[in-house]
This record gives sequence, structure tokens and C-alpha cells, in this order.
Amino acid sequence: MKEVGVQTQSGDSAGPRVFSKTPIPEFEFPQILYSSHTVLWLLIAVGILGYFTFLRDDSDSLLNQRQGFLGLILVFIFTCGVQLPDSGFFSRPHPVFWRMLQGVGLCYFTMLVYLLFQNLDDSRQLLTFLDPKLGKSLPDKNYADDCRIYTPEHPESIFYNIKDCFFDIYIPAHALGWFFKMIIIRDMKLCWILSVFFEFLELTLKFQIPNFAECWWDSLIFDIILCNGGGIYLGYLTCRFFQMKEFFWGIGEDKRSATGRFSALSRTASQLTPHSWLSFNWEMFGSCKNFITTIWLVIFVSATDLSNFYLKFILWIPADHWILVIRVFFVAFYAMVSIEEYFEYVSSGFRLRLGTNSWLAHMTVFTEWMIILKHSQGMFVEPMPYWLQIAWTGIGCFVVSSALCLFYSDISKKNSDKVKSVQ
Repeated sequence: MKEVGVQTQSGDSAGPRVFSKTPIPEFEFPQILYSSHTVLWLLIAVGILGYFTFLRDDSDSLLNQRQGFLGLILVFIFTCGVQLPDSGFFSRPHPVFWRMLQGVGLCYFTMLVYLLFQNLDDSRQLLTFLDPKLGKSLPDKNYADDCRIYTPEHPESIFYNIKDCFFDIYIPAHALGWFFKMIIIRDMKLCWILSVFFEFLELTLKFQIPNFAECWWDSLIFDIILCNGGGIYLGYLTCRFFQMKEFFWGIGEDKRSATGRFSALSRTASQLTPHSWLSFNWEMFGSCKNFITTIWLVIFVSATDLSNFYLKFILWIPADHWILVIRVFFVAFYAMVSIEEYFEYVSSGFRLRLGTNSWLAHMTVFTEWMIILKHSQGMFVEPMPYWLQIAWTGIGCFVVSSALCLFYSDISKKNSDKVKSVQ
């Protein structure tokens, strides 16, 4: 987009920072596609609803309920696409995409709230309304039953354990997930921290979730190096290919140049990106605030990933079911805008309001974990191993001591600045 200077006057509700980040409209499609057309969409919606009201066969009660539920969701998403305000950061490939994505988020959040008021048995049976195959107990698959690499006695393959692990649904899911994380976070070092931390979470929680029990070669080679590392590296190559700016999260040395962090993209590639990119410079160890907000990001991302496994385990949803697949893709796209809004909120010193999408993302994850905690009562009774308790105590002490040291450093710096100003 061309650089254009704008002089404007506003009230107290918006400051220069808001206007500096609001791009002047650039129409990649014909301009008519960017007009609201609310009356036209109203007539189209009424016509479609009228067709299903009077011309549809409603003799099957169960089919009526399912199609009515689907119609409710589609109408809500359609209304959000027409009436919700545009995202402050994302307008490509088209603003309506992000408005409808927010509508999907609202639908998912409201359904989670409904499940929050149900007991465990009713929650499982409610899912059979979406798919009659659900509501049945799932077999527990433990990946650490046999950790041998060489199995000469097996009729299928002498490396059956490796073959069975390699063709598991979680292999492409892990790689795709970390591919999206790298594109969203755009910092390879932080992605590696998240990757290793999540593997430690799996090691911690394997006494609760059987799927988390893995062989050493599965966890180290397949997960950390092959899947997570491969997805992170492919995401890095994608960022380099499209010449995106690399986000710096304050870990290690910032090797970006002042002028070489962004260059123009081709028309086709830029159509899939925002008008402009923010440089995420968290400076994790620069202050106590930066440290705590970055640690919270690590916790929040890990909690979002963990909730997928716990919901699957508690509600009896197969790993390759379309409900979980839709959730994974929704989370991937929704994280793009919610993390950017979170960065804006943090970088402003908490003076700006938390963005709508980031607020909704937090509410959704909190609600998911309330469902998990409620429905898992009496389910996980085995205590955490003693050595893991010691490990987590050490991690907690490191985080608290680092925060206190940075807080003391901030106070000392402020006092020093006051003394210099007086002199």
C-alpha cells in the first residue's frame, strides 16, 4: 500500500496511535464488493429462509432438528459477516472473512457455555446430536507399551512400532500445528521454547491422558525434531518466501536490520496478508511487565493445545473427528488476529482496551477449562510423581525469582532516572 499522509481531527475516544494503524482502504477486488449492501443481504437472507420455511420437506423430526441447528449457526455467522465491524488489523483476503470468523468464535463460545451447564453424561449424549457415532467410550491408546525399535517377530514389519507411530494422525497434526504457530509468532526461538515446554507437559500429564505416554524416540525424534521442528522450519521458510518481517520476542539477539525487515510483496502473496505487519518486540527480559506478559502467552498457547486433548478424552471424541479438525483450523486462524490484539494491548502499557477477538479467545479457553475441570472430577485420582513435583517447583521458583529480579531492576531504574532528572 502506498504511503499516504492524512490530517484528521478526532475526539478524546481515539488517539494518533489508532489512526496510524488504520490503513487507508485499498481495493484489491472491485470496489462494489467493499460496500455494505445491507438491504441486498437482507433480501437474500429473507428469500433463503423463506425457501426453507415453505418448500422444504419437514416430515423427519430428527433431520429437522439437525438442519435447524445448522441453520441457526449459519444465520448467526451470516449476520456477523454483514453487521460486525471490520478487524482493526486484518482486511485480507477480504474483511468479511474475519467478521465471519469472529461469528464462528461466538458460536463456539456459546455452545461451550451451554455444555458448562450440563453434566458429563448429558454432555456426551448431546454430541450424538451432531454425530450419532459419538457418545461411545474410546479405546485408550498408549504409545509407550512397547518402545522397541526393532521387532523381528512382527508379521507386518520389523520396524512395526516406528511404522505405527509414523502413520498416526498426530504426526501431520503436530507438523501443521507448529507450521501455523511459526507463521503467527514468527520467532523460531520462542516456538522452540513452546515446543519443548509442551513435550514436558505431555511427560507431566501422561499419568492422566494415556495418549501422552510416549517412547523416548517418539517424543524426541518424531515430536520435537521431526514434527515440531519440521513444522517450525517450514513456517520459517514460508515467512522468508513471502518476505514477512520476523517478530522478535526478546529471546537472544535481535538480528533484524532497521530497513530490511519488510519489503514489498507480490500482489498475489500480499492478498493473503494484512496491509501492514507489526514488529512484535516483546523484550522478554527487558522489564517485569514484558516478562510476565510473555510468560502468560506461553501459558495461554499451551493451555489452548492441552484443552484439545482433555476435551477429546473426557467427551469421547476421536482424534480424527471433524469436530476436532474444525476446532484446530479455527484456533489457527483466530490466533492470528487475537495475538496481534494482545500485543497491542500489552505494548500500549494496558492503556488500550483488549481487542474483541483476543478477549473472546481468552473467554473461550477459560470456558473450555471450566468444562474440563467440572467433568473430570473424580476421573484423575492418581497423584503426580514426586520427581515431577520437584521439577515444577523448580520451574515456578525460576519464574517467580526472575519476575522479582526484573521488578527490582525496574524500581532501581526508575529511581536512577528520578535522580538524574533532579540533577
